[in-house]
Amino acid sequence: MKVIFERQPLASGIALIHNIVSTTTSMPILSNILIEASAEETTISGTDLESFGRVRLKARVEETGRVTAPAHLLADIVRLLPEGEVSLETSGARMTIQCNRNTYQLSTMPADDFPDWPLLQPETTLLLRQADLKRVLHNTMFAIPTRDPRKVLMGIFFDVADGRLTCVATDGRKLGKTVIEPIEIRGAAKIQAIIPERILKEIDHAIGEEGEIELVLTERQIMFTLSNLCYVSNRIEGTYPKYEAVIPQSFKRTIRIQKNNLADAINRAAILAERKHHSIVLKFVNHQIEINAQSFEDGSYEGVVETDYEGEPFKIAFNYQYLQEIFKVTPDAVVDMKLKENTAPVVFECESDLDSLFLVMPVRMADVEAEENSAEIAEV
Repeated sequence: MKVIFERQPLASGIALIHNIVSTTTSMPILSNILIEASAEETTISGTDLESFGRVRLKARVEETGRVTAPAHLLADIVRLLPEGEVSLETSGARMTIQCNRNTYQLSTMPADDFPDWPLLQPETTLLLRQADLKRVLHNTMFAIPTRDPRKVLMGIFFDVADGRLTCVATDGRKLGKTVIEPIEIRGAAKIQAIIPERILKEIDHAIGEEGEIELVLTERQIMFTLSNLCYVSNRIEGTYPKYEAVIPQSFKRTIRIQKNNLADAINRAAILAERKHHSIVLKFVNHQIEINAQSFEDGSYEGVVETDYEGEPFKIAFNYQYLQEIFKVTPDAVVDMKLKENTAPVVFECESDLDSLFLVMPVRMADVEAEENSAEIAEV
């Protein structure tokens, strides 16, 4: 095999695939990417058996063939080569990489040992705007837990019904939800799937604000397809929690908040937040929010920001980290904070995106007061 690429497209193509490749595996072939050069097209593929990725690249094929090469080594080599043409040529179990006056030789493995590309039987095919999917991922991925024994939470729940796609992620303490309308739905009009975070991160890197992307859902797998890029992944098996039951259907108070002002005060309070629950207390009084934090070991903080609230004073406590995460993803400078009781979930919404909501569970005031009482007893 001998094939010649321009360096930048080759580097970009490998970057779209090599994160899928397994770094720790008992099967050495899974540490490699598959390069296939034919008269019709040149493709690069990678897999960890849970997910697959394939990208088509423009190239000048001087000799057709198939080979696998170490994914991360090849990515590093191509990334650091100077601009110009990059030649990949195989001879036996070696690959020679040449660019200008730079030459590398890499060990390869037989292409026949590489896993076959999965064949899918579509149940539902969605055509989505890339900008809509980008918004979905931005509004939900923050709520996926880093680790959780409940595997169903380690991805985003995709729910197709009534001509709309609802996407939800939660870790049980915070939640993000966005509803979009696909350009087209083919096949079964009602279907659900939990898509793993790992493949969605790759999709997030690959898509932009223009163009379309196709999503195929099958019984056990999903496939995203762009013009020259395709990802396949196993679905997460299991039943997603009934998240609708957590979202309040009515509220006693809707408070309009200047997000940046409150976020800045929360960042200041976080320095002395109570360590067990990372809790801070927001007290709402006429036209202002009083922010309080108290650390048993270190001291306390008090701050005030202006707001439009008018009504009876009330307190509510939060893990400040959850508020910080939500304020990072809400798109507007002004956010509506909707509350029922200080023990009930709190919903944040933005006027620019009424098809999305962000939810956070408060910390029980009893837990915060217990910590404060402990601090007072210690002082005595």
